[in-house]
Amino acid sequence: MSKVSAKQKHVRIMNQNLIIDAIRRDESATRSELSKLLKLSVPSVCTNADQLVRLGILRETEDGFTGVGRKASRLRLNDNFGYIISVDLSNPCITVGISNLNPIIIQEVKFDIEQYDINQLMELIISKIDELLVKSNVLVNQLLAISISIPGQVDNDLGIVKCGSYLERLGTVNFREPLLNKFGVRVLVQKDINSAVLGEIKFGAAQGHANAVFVSVDVGVGLGIVLGGSLYPGKFHLAGEIEHYIVNVESENTERQDGLFESSRLRDLVTIEALVRSVRAELEAGGESRLLKAVNGDIAKVDFNDIIKATLEGDALSIKHVKRCAKIMAAFVANMLFLLDLDTVILGGGFVTLGSAYTDTIRDEVRRLGLGNTAIVDTALKTKAVLIGGIAIGLETMFSELLEEQEA
Repeated sequence: MSKVSAKQKHVRIMNQNLIIDAIRRDESATRSELSKLLKLSVPSVCTNADQLVRLGILRETEDGFTGVGRKASRLRLNDNFGYIISVDLSNPCITVGISNLNPIIIQEVKFDIEQYDINQLMELIISKIDELLVKSNVLVNQLLAISISIPGQVDNDLGIVKCGSYLERLGTVNFREPLLNKFGVRVLVQKDINSAVLGEIKFGAAQGHANAVFVSVDVGVGLGIVLGGSLYPGKFHLAGEIEHYIVNVESENTERQDGLFESSRLRDLVTIEALVRSVRAELEAGGESRLLKAVNGDIAKVDFNDIIKATLEGDALSIKHVKRCAKIMAAFVANMLFLLDLDTVILGGGFVTLGSAYTDTIRDEVRRLGLGNTAIVDTALKTKAVLIGGIAIGLETMFSELLEEQEA
């Protein structure tokens, strides 16, 4: 008997989440419209929708009409139900945003961690959340959750992170405890790339797909994996840590005479640092490029933004090195597709701003290797993928816990 009850409870929560998603997507719906859209019986929709209204998640407005001209109640999300704070630590320009249930980002604040002592990171995050609450005119007791997305090896249950990328020197940090002690609300901690892939599946380029990955190349390189509709973190929280992916078992970590870096690890070949290093090396060797004019001949000043601009303007030297990085990533993507046979690969991170020289090269190379069925698409959420993904995780967790409490 208990097994049947547990199954019914699961189905009810699943149906309620489907109703919430449908109303969020279409802004409003009648119970009849939801029944047709979700292929659920009218009594099932009414029972579940009524519970969501009682909880305050949905609200009713009489601005629709039935087929016989009578007014019909339309269901909408209750924007005043509560708010989610999302903290995006995926790169040194940190973003903190606040969202309602839709999710619409009401306000956000940014700060560059390089201007501060990184060891004071938690104090900075807390101060920026306080600032955001004041700007948004939101009280702490209106917060539903704080969702924080971080590069590194994340223990979601404990909120402890072995920091990676630009935060690596922080070591292992408990991100949950200080925020919980300060604000007294649910604090969710997850890997930044996992937020990105869930954001794209919920609101972006991979909507409707159950098997997808988000490949991010920026100051680091990472992979978020969703299989069968669920995030795959791995047994030891290491899934997607492709910075350590071994490209060549025989290479050594040394710089060659042509300035390129000989390394066994993916992170040393395809990140911003690797691209800038290889471009500078060819310029030092006498290569011609419009980059020289941009930096008044000071090659040491060439940075990633300069390379983006030069690449988009057709600079041959920049394009050559961008395509080299893209071909290495294409080989990785192809190997991954042979292993996982995915619906969708989403390309994200700062390298996407390099345009077709990067993204089209990856697509062309993967097709050349005989893998043309999988969709390889650019991020739809762009620089907001991690921030919105963090909000999506917060909303899904909050809804599920609230609905489970009602079923208990």
